[in-house]
Amino acid sequence: MDLTIKDNALLEYVCDQTRDDIRGRVDLQNAPMDHEVAISSARKLIAEGLLILPSVGDDVSITPFGREFCSRMREQRNNAPARIVALRLAILHWLYDHHLHNATPHSMADFSASQHAIYAGQYFTSSDIAHVVSYLREASLIFGAQSEQESHLTNPALTARGVACSESEKSVSEFLNPPASSGPKFDVKIEGSQNVVVGTQSDFTQNSNPGIDPDVLVRLIHFATVAREGLPSLSLDEAQQAEVESVSRELEAAAGESEPERGRLRRLTNRLVTALEPATASALGAVVSALGQQAASSISG
Repeated sequence: MDLTIKDNALLEYVCDQTRDDIRGRVDLQNAPMDHEVAISSARKLIAEGLLILPSVGDDVSITPFGREFCSRMREQRNNAPARIVALRLAILHWLYDHHLHNATPHSMADFSASQHAIYAGQYFTSSDIAHVVSYLREASLIFGAQSEQESHLTNPALTARGVACSESEKSVSEFLNPPASSGPKFDVKIEGSQNVVVGTQSDFTQNSNPGIDPDVLVRLIHFATVAREGLPSLSLDEAQQAEVESVSRELEAAAGESEPERGRLRRLTNRLVTALEPATASALGAVVSALGQQAASSISG
């Protein structure tokens, strides 16, 4: 979703205001931002299925999906290790964009004001940025000048090693600490299998399930949760509701496994999308169906 800082701020405000009443309404006149900005953000959040307009006027309510989205966004933001990992890559990608255009930013203050500095609905803090910049400099991935009068690194740029890290599509830790090899390994193609790695002597590992991006799994769980929680409003008959209930629970459980299997997730997602087709005539059904199409696309990629 392409949400701005203000969009996320409004979503969190509505979520907080309805904490004790999940069906509560919030008057946008009272939102802690300019009223026109609040109206504009509300329209976008409604289009994304995060808020609904229960009546004519400026009142809005949060959807089950919106509440789940807000909760997960806060969990993500409060996960310090994951936040720092994301910030390392954000800084490298920001500098890599400048590298591709043969440009050098004036200082890291420019990063703090960029879209790259947004994570889980808010800007990275200055203390997190200072910590990560120091780490990246010590790892010889970036360089720049810093005087006693300047709190920000000036004229920051990637080193050759930093360029290689940016282009590796790995996390900074993975790039700096590649796994040790216990011996020669060979990729072998075997009919009916995907990636088979034959190691030394009797070592043998078959990776039939390439890693699935955690964001994809979160998207699948969101889809399953919203489909199930929205059942009372989807105008499905008893048999159709039972199918949605069953498949959504199975998909949520499969996506939460320690080693989820892509093929099974793809089949369950497509099955749930099909089960929801009779509900697409309603506004909520159309929103849930759109989430399903996005989920199906992400797991098929």
